This record gives sequence, structure tokens and C-alpha cells, in this order.
Amino acid sequence: MRKKLSRKLLRRAIIVAAVSVSSALTLKLMIWDSPNDRWLIQDLYYRPPLATKLTLAPPISAVSTTPKLTATAINDASKLNNTQVAAIFQPTSIAEIQTIIQTAKQHRQKISISGARHSMGGQIAYPDSLHLDMSKFDQIQYNSDQTITVQSGATWKQVQLELGKYGRAVRVMQDSNIFTIGGSLAVNAHGKDSRFGSLIESVNYFKLINAEGQEITCSRTENPELFRAVIGGMGIFGVLTEVNLKTTENTTYAYTVIHKPQSEMISFMESQIQRPTLEMIEAQMSVDQSNYLNEAQIYYFDRIDTDPKILDDVSGENSIWLRKLVYRTSRQSNWGKQFRWAMQKQIGPLLDPSKISRNSSMAAPFRTLELDAPETTDILQEYFVPIDKIDEFWSIYKTLLLKHQVQLINVTVRRVKPDREALVSYATDEMYAFVSYYKIPKDESGYHQMSQFTQEMMNALNQMNAKFYLAYKGYYTKAQIYQMYPNLGQLFKLKRKYDPQEIFYHKWYAEFQ
Repeated sequence: MRKKLSRKLLRRAIIVAAVSVSSALTLKLMIWDSPNDRWLIQDLYYRPPLATKLTLAPPISAVSTTPKLTATAINDASKLNNTQVAAIFQPTSIAEIQTIIQTAKQHRQKISISGARHSMGGQIAYPDSLHLDMSKFDQIQYNSDQTITVQSGATWKQVQLELGKYGRAVRVMQDSNIFTIGGSLAVNAHGKDSRFGSLIESVNYFKLINAEGQEITCSRTENPELFRAVIGGMGIFGVLTEVNLKTTENTTYAYTVIHKPQSEMISFMESQIQRPTLEMIEAQMSVDQSNYLNEAQIYYFDRIDTDPKILDDVSGENSIWLRKLVYRTSRQSNWGKQFRWAMQKQIGPLLDPSKISRNSSMAAPFRTLELDAPETTDILQEYFVPIDKIDEFWSIYKTLLLKHQVQLINVTVRRVKPDREALVSYATDEMYAFVSYYKIPKDESGYHQMSQFTQEMMNALNQMNAKFYLAYKGYYTKAQIYQMYPNLGQLFKLKRKYDPQEIFYHKWYAEFQ
């Protein structure tokens, strides 16, 4: 009897072991060995938010040390701009940057610059250039006048962590905190706070190492021509080293979500902006075929007084596994898009807190968008439309999306105040920004599809006096972009004035100057 029992237990143990081994091998071969699917296992458990530097761009493979050069490739978050550069440096001091500039001048080489590498239009690199990855140049100092002085390679997350110690918050930044301050200034980023305009409004001064290797200060009174040109100037004037920013109170918000038909979205958002307690508002659109751009989920944040204050959480790690599952599903099919919209409407409000700090509200879970698909990628485009042209925009936008069969993943809508300081400004009037995320093939068919779609969109935008955000993939023509941004010629003229040897260079400038 005991022998039979022992044999049964042994057989059971062998079967369990065999199933476990085969299951482990299956998981390894089908999931773990695929970089695009590894998250199914990896993100099941909570990863502590140790990193203050996150990016969707491919990792940098090799970093050079002066004077040794190590040829390597660098790419941006679109994964469509892989560029072979002569060397990549990660400076941590002014002297290092100045040495690299002098080396470039002596050897007649170009210098390209990047931060988190999320500009998708070719603004981060140029073939055979000396590339400055500024991510290690990231010191921060909070000041007694409630400003904050930040080196250009610091991320907004680092800024938020520092400001949180003093009950302060960022005035203007994107809806995620992974981007660098230098990159945000180069594209003059905007946020979702209806009280503030583009980032230039928050800048007191910045310091720039110019083509002569000199560090100069630029403000509204000191080098004002450069102040207006560099912010939004796509990084072609020099190396941004330090920025002094205004801050605001780290308010506690009551967080509300409401649904409206697309036809009522703008009027509702406009009415909310008039309320004195409202500080931030944005909307997302339905994108499934049965409800295509017809419904909006509107998020808004009202200032409230609470004691004690709500604690910050700027980790960006909120329900990552579930969010990735929903997002990945939405990329695969129309059913997935319906599933995602249902989850946003029904489950989203349950995951998000009803009260939240200002800093936390700007720390969106960005790892949701991590992607390493072999054949497709996701890209951003953004359109700035005058309020009185929005109905016309919606009609044309839907028509062109369907005509070119562009796979739309997400549209976020935000209010943007006019910016008349930056030389090249996208917000020339009271406008709404439409931030669109597309899934496209990485091959020539994807390029051809998006070129046709974008160029038709550009013609329509130009007729509406609307704008295309220059930071994103430039499928447009040179004639279209000069018509849209007539000050580009002046920007490039100033570039050659302050950098006559054109040391600071990238693909976008080479194509559109």
C-alpha cells in the first residue's frame, strides 16, 4: 500500500514538475524572449519608481569620453529616425560642453543635442555629428523667491520632487513628467492649465553656451532677441545649460470626469474655464468605428482647500499592467478600441483618486505607451485650431482620417492661450490643441500613407490659420511649413547670425532651412 502511494506521489510530482517546466519554457519563449511582450510578466508586480529618467526612445548603446570617439547610433521615440553619429557625450559640466564645442569647430563637425528624445521630427540628431546627451546635466536649486533654477537635462519629475518639498508646483509642462526641461524649452511646450500659456511665459531667464563657447544669459531684458528665438527654436542656437522658472502653489484638486457629445465638448470646456476654481481641463475622444470622434471624456480639476494637503505621487506607476493591457488591446482591433473606451468610462474613475495634488495630476502613467513592436510604431501629431474654426476642423479631420485609413489610437484636447513672445509661436490666437496618436507601419507604406494624410491636413490647416506642432514627424513640405510659420525665415536668419559656421545642427534644420 505504501509503495503504491509512494509511486502515485512520485508520478504526481513528475507530472507537476513537467507541467511547471514546460509552462516556464513556454512563458520564456513566447513572452519573456520577446521585448514587446515581456511586460505581461514584468509589470504584474509593482516596480518601485527609482528612475527619474524615463523615455520611450531606444536606449543609447555607447557613450564616448573625450578625446576618444565611439561611433554609435541614436534614435528618438518614434523609432523612425535612427542616425549614425560620430560620438555621444554625456556632459556634467560647463567645461566639458565648451571642450566639445571647440573640438567640433576645429574638426569642422556638427553638434546635435537631445534630452529624453521625444521630438519626432528629426530635431535630435545629424549624421556624423558630435552628439550631446544632456540627461546627466541635471542639477536643481529651489530659491527663496519661489523660483527654481534647473539645469537643462533635468526631467520635470526631478523638478516636481524638489518643488514638492516646499509646497510648490510647476506652472506649465506636458501631461507627463519624463521630459527634460531643455527639450521642453526647445519646443516651447504647453500644458493643460487654462490660466497659463506656453512654457515661455514661465521662464525668467536661461543660460546658453553659444557657438563661441561662451555661456550667456538670455531674458526679456538681456539678449532679448535670443530669448524669443531659442524658446521654440528647436535647439539650433547653442547648448541650453540653465533655466530659471516661475512656480505656483501645489494646490489640492477635486478631480471630476464627465462625458459629452463631441458637438458639446468645446462649449462645455469654455464654460468650465470661466469658473474661478477651475485650474486644469482636458478631454479625450472616442476612436472606435461605431463612435468615431463622437464622444468626449472630459477631465477637470477644481482647486479646493483641504487640511492636511494631499501627498504627491509623481511616480507615474498607477496600474501600469492594466493600462498597458487596455492600450495594447486598443492597438490591435476595433473591438479593442471599444473595450478601451468602456474601460475609460467605467473603470478609469474607480482607479483615479477623487482628490489629487497638482504635482500628481501632471505625472501621467507614461510607461503605458512603452512599445517595441517589430513592424509598427506609434507617432504623435498635434494641431492648434482657432476656436471659431473647430467645427470646420472636425469635419475635415474625420474625412481625411477615413480617406487615408490612418489608424487613430487617441486624441487629447486642451485649451491653449495665445503666445506672442516666442518668435515662432504655434498659439497665435485663442486655440484648442488636438494631440493625436497614430499607429503606423515602420516601412515605406507607412511613410507614404502619413505623407499623403499630413500634406492634405497641412493644406486644410493653412486655410484655417491653424498650426501643426513642429516637434512632431515632419511629413509636410517646405512650402507648407513656411506658409504656416512665416517667421521661420527670420528664425533661420538669426541662426546664421549667431552661429555662422552652423555648428549646431540636426536633420530637421538641414531639411527646412
